[in-house]
Amino acid sequence: MAVVTQVFQNFAAALAACGPGYHDHDIADVIAYKTSLAVDHRQIAPEQAINSILALGICAAETTDRPLRVLDFGGGCGFHYFRVTLATRAPLRWTVVETPAMAARAAKLANGRFDVFTTIDEASAALGQIDLLHASSAIQYVPNPLETLKSLATLRARFFALIRFPVWNSPQVVGMQKSRLSENGIGPMPPRIADRQIAYPVTFVNFDEIVRILSDYDYEVAMSMASPSSNYEVLGQRAPGVSLIFRAKAHAAGSST
Repeated sequence: MAVVTQVFQNFAAALAACGPGYHDHDIADVIAYKTSLAVDHRQIAPEQAINSILALGICAAETTDRPLRVLDFGGGCGFHYFRVTLATRAPLRWTVVETPAMAARAAKLANGRFDVFTTIDEASAALGQIDLLHASSAIQYVPNPLETLKSLATLRARFFALIRFPVWNSPQVVGMQKSRLSENGIGPMPPRIADRQIAYPVTFVNFDEIVRILSDYDYEVAMSMASPSSNYEVLGQRAPGVSLIFRAKAHAAGSST
């Protein structure tokens, strides 16, 4: 559980106290190294992989005549892509949207298998119509989560996977989250990077606002699951993690167009 003990007036104030936050180049290097490692199938798959595989499977069941088009917002260096392709045989067109530092590492690992962009607009233009909008533990770390959510919902993806997101029932608050570098990503640390503490802003938005926005864009919940890997405590108040898969109401009948 991530414990937040400091809150700030806004994202800018929190970022000033955190330093580079998620733009820290060491974070990008750690994530890239861990993503590049071979998966040991003798180990139980982590929640971060299972959620993505499930979301992709639900989408694939309703799209059988062409490759699935996936926009992975905050997709790191392709962790979700690699885990999904290991577990399924669904043909994919996959794009990752990331910070410039992370995108530079991700592009090297992609090796033509997926595309990497630094803006939502670029990724959307490359894909055209989107089947699955995938956002795993990402939206709560952007400067304006509600505006980002609206920008993503505007793309009218057939499915919207809001994965590993905190359920916060109070007014919006911006906090500082601290972790060790080694706690970012799944796997061992790179041999030449020393472990240390890092900090980054995290925003807790009233969860009713999240659901309302997606409802306004004609999404309905297809499935909801607890997300133990994204549980938070904010000034002593619990914010349990949840993973939600939304379906666009226009496609509730399972159309493959």
